[in-house]
Amino acid sequence: MFHHWLAPFVTLLSIHHPDTAVSLLSSGAPKSEIFYGLVRCWIGDGLLTSKGKKWQRNRHLLTPAFHFNILKRYAQIANQCAKIMLDKWEKSEDRSIDITGDVSLMTLDNMLKCAMSSNTDCQHVRNGHPYIQAVKELARIVTKRMENAYLIPDFIFWRSALGKQCKQALYVVHTHTEQIITERKKFLEQAKVGKGSTRKSDNSHSYSNKKMLDFLDILIQTRDEEGKGLTDREIRDEVDTFLFEGHDTTSSGISWALYNLAKHPKSQEKCREEVNSILKNQQSVAWNDLSKFSYLTMFIKESMRLYPPVFAIGRKLDKPMTLQSKLNKYPKSVVPKGVNTTLQIFALHRHKLLWDKPEEFNPERFTPENVAKRPPHAYLPFSAGSRNCIGQNFAMNEMKIALAQTLQRYRLYLDDETPTPVMEPRLVLRSKDGIFIKFQLLHGGPC
Repeated sequence: MFHHWLAPFVTLLSIHHPDTAVSLLSSGAPKSEIFYGLVRCWIGDGLLTSKGKKWQRNRHLLTPAFHFNILKRYAQIANQCAKIMLDKWEKSEDRSIDITGDVSLMTLDNMLKCAMSSNTDCQHVRNGHPYIQAVKELARIVTKRMENAYLIPDFIFWRSALGKQCKQALYVVHTHTEQIITERKKFLEQAKVGKGSTRKSDNSHSYSNKKMLDFLDILIQTRDEEGKGLTDREIRDEVDTFLFEGHDTTSSGISWALYNLAKHPKSQEKCREEVNSILKNQQSVAWNDLSKFSYLTMFIKESMRLYPPVFAIGRKLDKPMTLQSKLNKYPKSVVPKGVNTTLQIFALHRHKLLWDKPEEFNPERFTPENVAKRPPHAYLPFSAGSRNCIGQNFAMNEMKIALAQTLQRYRLYLDDETPTPVMEPRLVLRSKDGIFIKFQLLHGGPC
């Protein structure tokens, strides 16, 4: 670990080792306001940023939204969304294309349909979906603010040109969210009193054939032990949090995984052989198929090791934290209360004492035998402890389906004309100028 200054009166303790990671993640310390406070204007006080009793209450209320039986029915939706994206790539004509925009639209489409039962047809929007563009703009603004200490104080930021741009993007994002919530409340009220049609006449948002509660239903209808539900603002905060976290991080993971398929043809072929042996002539990935993708799962994990969508997480200690190596190689030390800390997941995943040749891409690192040789906290793409990612199973399933569908239809490759992506740490790990890949239709020559 190392300690450094962010400003004249603000310091940060950065850690990147399993022994210190487990101490931090098991401490229950809340998120650090140095970083997460800058996104409150966007996602409010949802699961990502809330703390204490409020976080515990909301986490308990929202856990049923990710129950096995609910996730199971999402597989069919993920297949449909992936196919829409792959159909667009048939027109690439063997030229390199930037996949990041299409992947982001696909994951947003999947999140809206799964968690909100909302069909916006966003994958067919030309010139970029307004919500996607606003999210990118907010990510750019928050990152810019983190890099400039004079923009941290609110009274300066909101009076700056960047603050005015932020207000415009926030209007787009919050309007989009509030529209979804308002329409759902109307639908639930109609269903409750038995009046009106259960099918909306507006084709942009159809809730027909809903047979199970989804994430938004649970947000609106859930009650705690005292019979209290979430306020309208709390519902909006959670929807904004899940729309961002549920599509942006998964989009990053899928985009880098597709790049690694193209970059490592031997691993790509091995993944394809496994997918074809399991799916055979199936056109979609069934729920029961997901647990059978052993090598594809290892491939995805290795991709997220080198390119973790969430590359760092921050905490502010609400009590002293004791650090001690399990192997007693280092003396015990105590980090005082109030210290801002960050777990550098990117550095942890490339730690030379944990990973042999850490810069090399090798899915075999994640065989059961090799996993057993490493500390449990050596690999943390979804964090760990009580504040781990509540939607990690949803994300993994979506990644498996998207990659399996792609492998069935295309050969992915790079050549001398394909730009090399440059990693750029924003709110999630992105490529500075996009991720370009070439596609070739299988059994049909170049697409």
